[in-house]
Amino acid sequence: MTKPFDFRKPPPGELDRQTAGWLNEACYRATVSWVKQIPYTAELQSKGVASVTAGDGLSALPSDAVGFPIKAASVIDDGFLIAISRPLIIALLSGLMGEKVVSLPNDRSLTILETSLCPYMVRELFLAPLETAWPLPDPVKLSVLSTGGGAPRTVWRVAAADPSLLATLHVLTPFGEQQCHFLLPRSQLWSRLADPPPAKASPHRAVEREHIESLVHEMKVELDVTLGTAELTLYDLAKLKTGDMLVLKQKVSEPLLANVAGAPKFRVWPGAMGSHQAIQVHGANA
Repeated sequence: MTKPFDFRKPPPGELDRQTAGWLNEACYRATVSWVKQIPYTAELQSKGVASVTAGDGLSALPSDAVGFPIKAASVIDDGFLIAISRPLIIALLSGLMGEKVVSLPNDRSLTILETSLCPYMVRELFLAPLETAWPLPDPVKLSVLSTGGGAPRTVWRVAAADPSLLATLHVLTPFGEQQCHFLLPRSQLWSRLADPPPAKASPHRAVEREHIESLVHEMKVELDVTLGTAELTLYDLAKLKTGDMLVLKQKVSEPLLANVAGAPKFRVWPGAMGSHQAIQVHGANA
């Protein structure tokens, strides 16, 4: 029998959770921007983050994947790897050139022109959303290290035993659901995601602060959090009884949506504070 998930306990690991939150936000921003860049419907979704060794992460990548080593700021050790299958690369490049792709291209070697355009494709479709979704106060600058990428094991030379995170992303397209992967080492930069610095309070003069606080204390707003949703027929609804379990359209590794006065404002994690249910604000709803 499957053990019910305890919402009073946080998801697997803090670094895993924060990384998943960052990627979820980046996927949302990517989907919004792709509408303007690609003439066919394409949606990017994060499907989870797993703790692996670098060797196991590389072994999990598909055989037709092309690896693109990514550099963060000026520290080469704080880079990571993006792996995308060749057919998906061809489809995305065709979209960026204005072609409306209706079927997944056959796997083949990339042409010289396609190889030269790969860094631009990775930059526009993946790195730009990752930068804007970065959750820490200090911005991160990402760039493709090699000119055109290559076999993941040849362009990403790390010790096989190095602890890493493997993120799987799905690209939903008119020609089916495709995958790409991020392999991130647990380096200093990425580890900072698990321990973000506290937000600095804006300075106010004492009189202004007291006046604002007195006004805020009198205001009442309604905040509600939706645990998840499910679709049922009237027949199924009529048969529900105590003890029945419904599977909601909400992954436990993804933050929930919080509404303030009926409008979506925050993404939050569910939990508990003492004997009361509680939420932890993950970030603003973009």
